[in-house]
Amino acid sequence: MSLIFGIDVGYSHTKLVGPDGYDIFRSTVKQGVIDVNANSTVIEYEGKKLTIGERGRITVAANKIADPNFEPLLLTAVLRNMDEKLTNVKVKLVTGLPIGWYKKQKDELRDFLLNKKVTVGYKGKDRTIHIEDCLVFPQSAGLALTNPKEFEEGRTNLIIDIGGLTVDVSYYEGRTVAHLESYQLGMLKFYAKVASAINQQFNVQVSDQDVERFIEEGAVIIDEEQVDFDFDTHFKEWMDQIVTQIKLDFPYDIVHKKTWVGGGALRFNDYLPTKKSIDCDKILNNAEAFYNVGVQKFG
Repeated sequence: MSLIFGIDVGYSHTKLVGPDGYDIFRSTVKQGVIDVNANSTVIEYEGKKLTIGERGRITVAANKIADPNFEPLLLTAVLRNMDEKLTNVKVKLVTGLPIGWYKKQKDELRDFLLNKKVTVGYKGKDRTIHIEDCLVFPQSAGLALTNPKEFEEGRTNLIIDIGGLTVDVSYYEGRTVAHLESYQLGMLKFYAKVASAINQQFNVQVSDQDVERFIEEGAVIIDEEQVDFDFDTHFKEWMDQIVTQIKLDFPYDIVHKKTWVGGGALRFNDYLPTKKSIDCDKILNNAEAFYNVGVQKFG
């Protein structure tokens, strides 16, 4: 029997939805073992020990196949959500690509994954994962798949996906994608800009993961003290930049609904210019849609 998974390997986080629920972890890969943290995931891949989800290498590569993070992240998602007693598992997978790269890369990604068989070390055992079948969808298609009534003939929708690397925008007329664009304005770019401002103001060296933590705390930590920093202005300026780009390329003001999704939409929730959107899980929307398609196709 095969396991069906919907997996969204994002630049910031990897998300999975399967028969037993959902999983999410940071899309970072570090050589070596960091196993002191409760949520650490350590695998042995191609003869190397890798720690997944801790501070480590992020990716900004446009082509997922060419990036060394992609396959370990995908395999880790499967390993974390299979029966630990098993040493062999068959998988039927639905995954996706940013819509701006979908046409160019979809066949290449499917060919890369189809019938792939990989052995990975995990929790003291070698586990063989066999991807028996694979479908690839554009990431913004999730809402159209899970909310068909919102995409009936005569209705228009803008889907704005704030991801780790890019902001991907899709304009739907009914169920047809009439226009799409991808902007290099994702969360990793935003964090890098804020990190640069913090470093310049306080003469320190912080990373994007430090910035994320500071935002959650509402202050920068300098010499063991909380120091005020104007995060609000940076959020407003970045959102204004995103909206300005969209207005140049899309009928922003005259669509029926504008829906903001992706982890960045959750982070920018207080700064989103509209609340009239399709109800969905902003982070898991794509993975949920992929899984539902997998159940219909393979189940």
